[in-house]
Formats: sequence, structure tokens, C-alpha cells
Amino acid sequence: MRRFEKMIIDFTDILEKTKIDYVIVGGIAVSSWGNPRTTKDLDVIIVLKIEDIDELSKNLQENGFSTDREDIKDALKEKTHFTIFDKYSEYHIDAKGAYNEFDALTIKNKLVVLYEGHKMCIASPEDTIAHKLLFGGHQDIKDAQSILVRQSGKIDKNYLEELCENLGVLNELETLKERIKNDQIP
Repeated sequence: MRRFEKMIIDFTDILEKTKIDYVIVGGIAVSSWGNPRTTKDLDVIIVLKIEDIDELSKNLQENGFSTDREDIKDALKEKTHFTIFDKYSEYHIDAKGAYNEFDALTIKNKLVVLYEGHKMCIASPEDTIAHKLLFGGHQDIKDAQSILVRQSGKIDKNYLEELCENLGVLNELETLKERIKNDQIP
């Protein structure tokens, strides 16, 4: 059985090999910048052209992943996500294209980290906070709070506020900051 960390390494190595730009988002980004939490999937935004689907699918198959080329094409056309299954574990990858300016900005502002000697591109703390506030569920708010607390003094406040304003969640950010200041847990 492939470990979760090994699945991430193998998948990101495939993206690097095929020169597909990407950024890891979701639970892994939260765990990188905030409090660690469990997850059984890898969420990723990728810059994928229709003409690159065959090469990506071939490389995935050769490395123990399964996905359907037509599902990828349909997802890109419909601007939804597609799933890549790991044949060697219970884990999977939820991937989506860079469908809007905020996805493109998240990719542009990604941070490159090395994990066990492998390059991985992870969403910045600011982008992760803003998108968690946009999703707005209870866990999302807790995730955003954990990042704000752990990255205190390291956050680009101006960028975060501008992004939250553009996403329509500046009030949510201010509310969260006030809760943290008053030691209130959402």
C-alpha cells in the first residue's frame, strides 16, 4: 500500500516531468501553514491544455494512477474537477483547472517547498486563508484561523486583505481576526 506522502510525491513528480504547472490547495496547504489535519485526498489546481491530456494520462497510468481521459476533457470544458485514483491505496486526487483569475493568482503566488528531496508547489498561506473564508464552512473557518495564528507576523496583510476584498470575504476576515484577538474559537 502506497503511503499518502508517497502518493503526493509520485503525483507531483509526474506533473514536474510533464511540465504541467500546478499548486496544491486544500487540506495539505492547511496542514503546511496551519494546524495539521487528516485528509484522504490531495486537492490540486493545474494548468492543463487539452493537447497535454494524453501524455499526462499515460504518465499517471505508468505510475499506478487511474483516470479517464474523457473525464478530464469534460471537466476542463465544464470547468469542474476530475478525480485521479491511486491504484495502490485508498487515497485519491481531486484536480481542477485554473478556471478563473483567483485560481491563476493562486498558481502565480505558490510557494515551492522540498519534501524528502522532491519539489512541491503549495498555495500560499494568504491564498489558502482567503479561499477557506470563501468556502465558509465550519472546518474552513477553523482552517483559516489556524493559519492566521501559526503564521502570525509572516502573513502579507495587504495582499490578504486585498484578496479577501476581491473575493467578497473581507468582513469574514475581520471577524476572524477579532475572534483570534479575543481568544474565541469559531
